[in-house]
Amino acid sequence: MAHPTLALAQDAETIELAPVLVESATRTEIPLDETTKSVTVVTREEVETQKRIDSNVGDILSKTVPGFSPSNEANTNYGQTLRGRDFLTLIDGVPQSTPLRNGYRSLNTIDPESIERIEVVRGGTAVYGFGASGGLVNVVTKRPEDGDITFSATPGLRLSATHPADSLGSTTALQVSGRTGAVDYLASGSFATRGGHFDSNGDRIPADPTGIQGGLADSNTINLLAKLGTEFDDGRQRVQVTGLWHDFEQDSDFAALGQGGNRSAGTSATAVRGDRNPVNPGTENRNLNLEYTHADILGSAVTAQAYYAELDVVFGKFPGFGQTGIESEKLGSRLTVETPVEAGPVGLDVTWGLDFLHDETGQYVTDGPDIYPYFEQDALAGFAQLDVPVADFGLISGGLRYEHITLDVADFTNGDGDFVRGGELTFKEPLFNVTGTVFLNENLDLYGGFNQGFTVADISRSLSDGNFTSASEAESEVQKTNNYELGLRAAYDRWDGSVVGFYSTSENGTSFDKNLKIVKQPERIWGVEAAVNVDATDALRLGGTVTWMEGVVDTDDDGDYEEDLPALRIPPVKLTAYAEYDVTDWWTARLQALHSGDRNPDSTQFGGTDIDNYTVVDLYSSFAVGPGNLELGVENLFNAEYYPVINQAYSSVQSYQSFSYAQGPGTTVTAAYSLKF
Repeated sequence: MAHPTLALAQDAETIELAPVLVESATRTEIPLDETTKSVTVVTREEVETQKRIDSNVGDILSKTVPGFSPSNEANTNYGQTLRGRDFLTLIDGVPQSTPLRNGYRSLNTIDPESIERIEVVRGGTAVYGFGASGGLVNVVTKRPEDGDITFSATPGLRLSATHPADSLGSTTALQVSGRTGAVDYLASGSFATRGGHFDSNGDRIPADPTGIQGGLADSNTINLLAKLGTEFDDGRQRVQVTGLWHDFEQDSDFAALGQGGNRSAGTSATAVRGDRNPVNPGTENRNLNLEYTHADILGSAVTAQAYYAELDVVFGKFPGFGQTGIESEKLGSRLTVETPVEAGPVGLDVTWGLDFLHDETGQYVTDGPDIYPYFEQDALAGFAQLDVPVADFGLISGGLRYEHITLDVADFTNGDGDFVRGGELTFKEPLFNVTGTVFLNENLDLYGGFNQGFTVADISRSLSDGNFTSASEAESEVQKTNNYELGLRAAYDRWDGSVVGFYSTSENGTSFDKNLKIVKQPERIWGVEAAVNVDATDALRLGGTVTWMEGVVDTDDDGDYEEDLPALRIPPVKLTAYAEYDVTDWWTARLQALHSGDRNPDSTQFGGTDIDNYTVVDLYSSFAVGPGNLELGVENLFNAEYYPVINQAYSSVQSYQSFSYAQGPGTTVTAAYSLKF
């Protein structure tokens, strides 16, 4: 099947355009319609549109990707899952997730102004490993433009329509890019300030709307991206170096714990003036990435990557506890070799390579003694993947990844004052996958398969929450997932779509009990995803997605799955829809909606409460004005009064409702003018 936009969740491209290429599914560039897995690509055009509505990456993914949970409207992806499980986040292949101690900041380490596209592998994958048990989100940064030097500048403003005075924020994005001979370059900077966030009634939302996970209000963000590359050997070889610095800091006069939330009474938590934080909450991310490609070394295409990543997260202080942060430092490399093999009349492709990751991660306390373990991890993985065409009607792909992980745990004293002896843990995990596609005709594909994923699954939290006396007792706390899917994809002249069913199991699924202690228990998750895009006319495009899933857990390990998984793992049914219309050759408008349904889980875990439905409608318009474009984004166009899923889920603990049962933002308007010269 030759359609280039087979699994896209939003704007369909026409067949005359160049095929959409993805790297995340196989580690080599292939057309999207040739993948044997469920993959969504959020294109540059979609990112450009969505960031004018809300610049939070988690919000962008929730509105464009089937299987992805609704947005938290906060500086965290806690409670946002992909097919009900945690996912691995990469930026240009550099890991942003911190599975040793999950800080849930991986989607908040880059500004959308730096993003070229986002590739999402829906479902566990062993191709990249080291934490991709539920799926993969690979953020691809902007590439240098061909031709002479170009400049772009985009100033903008953002405010709440229900309380303009204290909500005004600003954005500025600058970029220079071009090519001189064999050298190409890009440098960009984006700078943003946010004012207060206000709900549909004009009341100020707490600066941290869940109390500790992190908020976006009253914050400043700086994001710098630089790329320098060169090609030689008649274009067969390329070297590129990329640097990224992202700094987010919240400095609010309303940083006290919110109060007044009561679900039974229907009252929302509101902000309280004050500051409970010894250190301002925030996230600082620094990446340095070196890549080398050679199109032909003894008949094989070779890609080599070396990277360094440093992440520092500071959480808000919860009353009665120390303020904590997470420091993570990674040094790693990837080698990917694509070797064609002639096997009689059938041409095979073998992709093989080696990954290395050194990870030092620890949680610390800013205003008291440390009560958490410090980790040093050395992980080595070899992999081989075989792609076999089956005549002209199908493709089979299968492979093995073998991970060898050594984890050194330092001695520590936990929050209860108990000494826990450190030590060395070793994990050796083979991960298998086999997937395939059958080309039913030139318009229809049937695809499916089996993938395994593996993660150390927040082992730091397991050690600090558990009754362990030695680190060696936590060796069984890691998580391996088995993922199955079967789907159908279609691409016709005026429309494309997909529908897929999935099922996954794990013996050590990760959730939290009512006391926010981590628990590892057997789980089963299943669901259905669908997406469709229609070119109704040459000027009108329509589409949407459907996501439904359920999950159960065996709380006493007796083989009987007696409870549902909570809302922080399994969101309600999610529906998205959009209509985009070219009103004139200088004006484009888009109306979109997200509906989150009801869910009534039978659960005693944290987040195991009823979830009420809500619908949020957004508007985007772009006008050609003068030498540039004027863009207008309106989030929550009809000023709906709603409570995000995460805030409803927190109400499962009565004592948390006062500060965490908070409404989402009311109507919020963004205006920006982009100029390129």
